[in-house]
Formats: sequence, C-alpha cells, structure tokens
Amino acid sequence: MRNRPLSLLLYLTFFMILAGATPLFAEEAGAKPNGEAAEKDWTVITSSYATICVQSGVDLTNAIKKIDVDFAKYDLVEKEIFLERGISEEEKVANKIDILIRKTRRVLDMYPAAFKINIKIYNTQEGLNGNYKEIFEEDANYKAFYVHKFKTIYTSANNLSESVLAHEIGHSVIDSYFTVPPPPKIRELLACYVDLHLRD
Repeated sequence: MRNRPLSLLLYLTFFMILAGATPLFAEEAGAKPNGEAAEKDWTVITSSYATICVQSGVDLTNAIKKIDVDFAKYDLVEKEIFLERGISEEEKVANKIDILIRKTRRVLDMYPAAFKINIKIYNTQEGLNGNYKEIFEEDANYKAFYVHKFKTIYTSANNLSESVLAHEIGHSVIDSYFTVPPPPKIRELLACYVDLHLRD
C-alpha cells in the first residue's frame, strides 16, 4: 500500500511515550569525521546495497553463522540466493546483508532511491567504543550505531546478529527515505518495528 509509511508513522506516534529504551542509532549533530584505520587492517566486501568493511581478526565463518536469515528460505525470490552453494565466505556475507536490506525495506515499505550504505564490523567492543568516541567525543557502549552523515552502520563481531543489523539498517532506510527525518523516538519505534516483523 502506497501510504503505508505515513500510516505506520501515525500509528507509532501513539506509542511515542513508551519509547524509553536507549536507541541503537546516534544523533549526528556533533559527529566528527570518522577516523579510518589503515586499509591493510580491513577486508572490504561489496554487495548490491552495501560496502562491508570487516576488521582484521573477525572470524568470517562465525560471523556468517551469527547473521541468521533462514526466513529467506520461504521467499521465492530470496530462496535461491540463500541456498547458493560453492561461494566464498565474503560472498555469503554480502548475500546475507543484501537479504536483510531487502527484507527491511519490504517491512517498512520504504524504498529510497539509489540506496547504498557502509557497514563496519570491528573485531572487539573496545574498537567499536573507540570509534564512537572518535566520532562523538564521548564514551558509549552500544552494540551498534548508525550515523546518517556517513551513511555507515558500526558494530562489532561479538554483537553481530541479524536483529542488530536489521535494526540499524532500518535507521538507514528511514533516514534515507524521508527528506526531513522523523523525530528520534519515531525513528527508533520504526526500527523496532523491523525487529518485530523481520521473520514475517
């Protein structure tokens, strides 16, 4: 339905008062240019919708297991991609990220034009926290966060999951879809809506 995003916003506005949880996205007003580690410390994987940077030391085999997109088996379009055999670990990561992005857009019924994001997966929580401090000049201990200014999701290997990624992808889709992004609580509720309906 074409008016679904608007209807969803109006519906979720009713529940704004209930949104007391700490958001997993970051306000970017105070965001500083994000420092990049030396290229040799990162593996860069390109998918249809994302550039995924994986820090040295991240176990890709384990990362693939932690991103569970088995719901794709029940989708006629995604099934072939999900069941694809004989491909590299990098291609498996790329496929799973694309499946999550397509699913997130369908759940929200939002399809931003020329949508492309970056995802940075740190080897440790300390590395993720250090990057947050470098960008925002304050301490934090989030599982993941999204900065729209850089169109980048940041997370760490130990926090990696389809739920965490879908939540942050939700923020990226929402912020890219609206010319003027909704208020933070509405964005958080919409991202939580993705979590809730990821396996529908």
